[in-house]
Amino acid sequence: MIWKLFSLFFTSGLSSIGDQLNRAYQAKLTAQNDHERIAAELDIKQLEARQAVLIAEQGNWVTRWIRPAIALPVVIFLWKVLVYDLVLGLGATDNPSQNVWYVIMTVLGAYFLTRPFEKR
Repeated sequence: MIWKLFSLFFTSGLSSIGDQLNRAYQAKLTAQNDHERIAAELDIKQLEARQAVLIAEQGNWVTRWIRPAIALPVVIFLWKVLVYDLVLGLGATDNPSQNVWYVIMTVLGAYFLTRPFEKR
């Protein structure tokens, strides 16, 4: 149950949904009673709906570019601070507020920490 909740928030890739669908179909085939079969069918319907939404979203350029557009300012800021200011010593950037660092860590976490769960 906890894994289902966790995967609901952190898995979104089509390959992940495909894997989950395969497991749900297998669970339906190996169901021992009506309760297990109905639960598997419900999982299948929910996963198919999520898959349909992801496929529909990929057809629109706006939804494809939201993540990169949100990440771009973070990438620019980090490259400016790390490369231009620190490595090359050519600039000095004021320390941003703590809230800016929270946003940076959230964006980085979304890209690097959730990726293994998408591949699951």
